[in-house]
Amino acid sequence: MKTILMLTDFSENANHAAKTATKVLRSLNADILLYNTYYDHPILSAYSGGPWVVEGFVFQKAESIAKLSQLTLQLRHIIAGISKDGFEPKTDYQCGEGPLGRNTAVIIEENKAGLVVIGGSTNGSLNHLIFGSDTMDVIDHSFCPVLIIPPKAEMNQLKKVTLAIDFELADINAINYLTHLGKQLNFQLEIVHVSVLEEKDDPVKEKAILNHIHAIKQDNITYLEIRGKDVVKRLNRLCKDSGSDMLALVHYQDGFLPDLFDRSTTAAVLYNQHIPLMVLPSEMK
Repeated sequence: MKTILMLTDFSENANHAAKTATKVLRSLNADILLYNTYYDHPILSAYSGGPWVVEGFVFQKAESIAKLSQLTLQLRHIIAGISKDGFEPKTDYQCGEGPLGRNTAVIIEENKAGLVVIGGSTNGSLNHLIFGSDTMDVIDHSFCPVLIIPPKAEMNQLKKVTLAIDFELADINAINYLTHLGKQLNFQLEIVHVSVLEEKDDPVKEKAILNHIHAIKQDNITYLEIRGKDVVKRLNRLCKDSGSDMLALVHYQDGFLPDLFDRSTTAAVLYNQHIPLMVLPSEMK
């Protein structure tokens, strides 16, 4: 992994996510790139029978650069306090105008980013700048994993990660990615097959995935199955009961898990998640 891309809107939670990820991902020996998207045009109020009124600008370029510079200095201070092996990651920043998802895809490609970090919701609204529709836009445009960190998640130690699978071939890439990441960060990987009641799995895909898991032969990788109608609640309860520090899901164009998740449920996963959530694209590069 060459670069970790951290997206920020300069909110308290976005800054918390950047600082938290800097601490826990330090051992990956990857450079850090902060990014903020701004809209270099006026925001217009809703039409109500009168003229459109310009209310102001959101994150103009000069303000974006100033705040990015300040946050970059804070991350460099954190890194300086925890550096042990002599590796000093480069910490830099960029900003740009336009849609967050599309810009993120370009930045990932240009900087060979291997992970995107964003902050979760700070309240009950799904309309937060770096949450809801913008978060899904980032996920849909990212061909590398996206780590979403909730407001109160400290991630001081990442001891256990739970990966939900559905016996799809894309699960193999996700398993391989987290197996490699587990070696770097020293966490236990719990692989969970999610089944909806009264639905049968493809026996060929099931055999291929299970054979792949068994072939890894690592003591820190476990496998189990869960069944139920409400997959989101079952996963959240499992993570709570098993003491998992992060949930991981594979993302497809129409949802995280084929036939199990639609986009409304995707929003529910993000909205209800109280631990960090890693979203792995099905077509991961």
